[in-house]
Amino acid sequence: MSDQRSRRVRRPAAEIVRELRNLRAKPLRIDDENETWVNGYEKPATPDLPVTSRDQLELLRLSRHRIGMLLVRPAFEQAVTGCFVRVNVSGQGELPDHRIAEVLGICELDFGYKVEQIPTNVALRLRYEDLEMQHEINDVSNLAFTQEEFELWRDNCVNQAISPPTTHTLTRKKVELYNALQLEAKPLSLIQRAFSFALRPPEKIGIMERHGAAYPWPLSHPLPFVSQQAPENPPRGKTDTVAEEEDPGAAAPLLPKSEPN
Repeated sequence: MSDQRSRRVRRPAAEIVRELRNLRAKPLRIDDENETWVNGYEKPATPDLPVTSRDQLELLRLSRHRIGMLLVRPAFEQAVTGCFVRVNVSGQGELPDHRIAEVLGICELDFGYKVEQIPTNVALRLRYEDLEMQHEINDVSNLAFTQEEFELWRDNCVNQAISPPTTHTLTRKKVELYNALQLEAKPLSLIQRAFSFALRPPEKIGIMERHGAAYPWPLSHPLPFVSQQAPENPPRGKTDTVAEEEDPGAAAPLLPKSEPN
C-alpha cells in the first residue's frame, strides 16, 4: 500500500521541469507589488536630467587635439555638433579670455590654415553668451573647463533661456564620438595633395598661448638705461654740491692755514 501511495504522489518530471523554467523567466523581485516593471518585466527608464556639474559637462568637451583626430575622419560635422569647447574669444595681441561654447555646426572659409599639420578650411560655428560666431579650430583650447567658466556658462543659460544638455545627450554623444574615432582616417599625404586653398601664414605667438594657456603676469621689456648728467647751468648756491656729485673722488681745494692767535 505504501508503494502505491508514493507512486500516486510522485509528480511527473516534465511538469517539474516546466515549473523550473517558469521560475527562471520571472524577475527576482516578484513579491514587490509596488514596482511598475514587475508586471511587464521591464525596468523603468532612467530620468533625463539636465547637466548640473562641471564634471558632467566635461564629458562633452572636445579638445583641439581631439577635433584634429575627427577632422580626418568621415562624419566630422555629426560628431562635433552638440559638443562643447573651451574657446579663446580675445583678439590677436590680447591676453587669452576663454568661454565655454556649444558647437552648432561647421562652415567653410575662403582661405586655409593648419591644425596640427593638417591643412583645412573648416571653421566651427559656436554659441557662447548671446553670440553665434565662427572660430577656427586653433582657437579651441586643450585644457579643461574651469569652475569659474562653468558658472558663467550656467548663468548665461538661465539668462538666455537655453536648455542645457541632458544625461541622455551625454550617453548619445559618447557613443557617436566613439564610433567616429573608430572609422578609418584619411592619410595626411592624400589630404595635402588634394588641398587647393591658399594657406595663411601662422601667427607668431608665445608657446603658452599656442597651447591654450596664459602667462600669470603681463610681459614687459625692461626700461632702457638712462645715464644721469649734471645740468649745464646749475642754480646758484649749489655749485660746489654739483661739482662733488660730478667727481666725488676729486681732492678738496687747499685752503691757507690760519696762524695761531
